[in-house]
Amino acid sequence: MKIIGLTGGIGSGKTTVAKEFEKLNIPLFIADNISKKLLATDETVIDAVKTLLGEQSYIGDNAGKLVPNKKFIASKVFSDQELLSSLNKILHPAVRQYFDNWIKEQNAPYVIYEAAILFETKGNEICDQIILVTTSLKERYRRVMARDKVTEEEVRLRMSKQWSDSQRIMLSDFVIINEDLQELGGFVRSIHDVLLKN
Repeated sequence: MKIIGLTGGIGSGKTTVAKEFEKLNIPLFIADNISKKLLATDETVIDAVKTLLGEQSYIGDNAGKLVPNKKFIASKVFSDQELLSSLNKILHPAVRQYFDNWIKEQNAPYVIYEAAILFETKGNEICDQIILVTTSLKERYRRVMARDKVTEEEVRLRMSKQWSDSQRIMLSDFVIINEDLQELGGFVRSIHDVLLKN
């Protein structure tokens, strides 16, 4: 079974593209969602994050259950490259293990492995082909600020930790310019047809 990597910078619309593949009955693995799940539920990950960032990394929710303190974690790692790298070394192997188990249960011509920092974490090495999703910087800022309720400066800081589109394009097999939602389905179906033939 082929593994097709789907990547792009923050705010490029990767998940929207991924859902178009899902409509074509292609199994979808969204690494960021699994990372969040493991951060909240995996005891080994939780213990390692507390050791790295301190007990403040987790707070009680309304029901008294410990949950990741996302604002605190983001404030620590996005201003410290070493801490971000250490956090990634906790999360990415756990996500990869989860993926290895997940793919054994799939039955399809290919699966989509969606990850924002696919190249940065060498996730591209397990992929047969790569799809890059891109859009204008202005649109990316607008989407992330609206979605995450963060400032332009916070978005800029997150972007600075990721590869640029010009770096990603060199290693990608397909590029989707995600600016017109009405055209998106057609782009995805075209790529789907190519992937089924090859």
